[in-house]
Amino acid sequence: MNNGRRYPQKIKLETRILRKKGWTHREIVKELGISLGSASLWAKGTILTPKQKKAIAERRNKHIWTKEERVKRGQLARVNLSHYWKKPYSKKELLDKIRKFYLKNGRIPLKREFNMYREYQQRFGSWNNAIRLAGFEPNSVIFSKKFLAKDGHTCDSFAEKIIDDWLSKNKIRHKRNLPYPTEKMTADFSIGNVRIEYFGLRGLNKIYDQIIQIKRDICQKEKLKLIEIYPTDLFSKNFRSCLGGILKELKK
Repeated sequence: MNNGRRYPQKIKLETRILRKKGWTHREIVKELGISLGSASLWAKGTILTPKQKKAIAERRNKHIWTKEERVKRGQLARVNLSHYWKKPYSKKELLDKIRKFYLKNGRIPLKREFNMYREYQQRFGSWNNAIRLAGFEPNSVIFSKKFLAKDGHTCDSFAEKIIDDWLSKNKIRHKRNLPYPTEKMTADFSIGNVRIEYFGLRGLNKIYDQIIQIKRDICQKEKLKLIEIYPTDLFSKNFRSCLGGILKELKK
């Protein structure tokens, strides 16, 4: 195909001449600057001699690397590119990251907070194994047991404990599980006319999502300020900005 372009008759003639000399279609394309479809069409019917076919095969084989050449070129590439590669962390460095997180936050990290947790899994067999080797006891399943916050509040999840401890650390007086006015539901945290809810299962359960909407409607009706927190807020780089946003909301 020539995409609608009209070539001079001279080009068509040269195509047939080169083909008769034993050139490949791709060699003709490179020489004359035409399309592969045009070269094939205009040279159609040209019969190559056995000698010409052999010569074409030999030229093609020159571009095929042997196994030894591929290995050699691969080794050379690794040498040339090695300074661009990031040196892998040692096991000690990986465990030190967990220990530094603990010193900074007063708790062990959850694997979702470490984007490289798959590397921990590969190097130590599992995330919990890495936690143990770092000198800590792994967290229990987040939603399977109660957690005691530093101020004595009982929390339904480890995530709620994080929020409760943060409120206490910032000297924000708060209540746990205060009932909503019109429904048999409670708010995770209450601070004056502000309700803070950790919606950890949003999108995983239809009934849970319905409860979220009911709480939103209640807050709107009763003129309560609702602050919603999700796993993507707590267990990511957004952690500090999320909790900082709560402070701003409370000061309004």
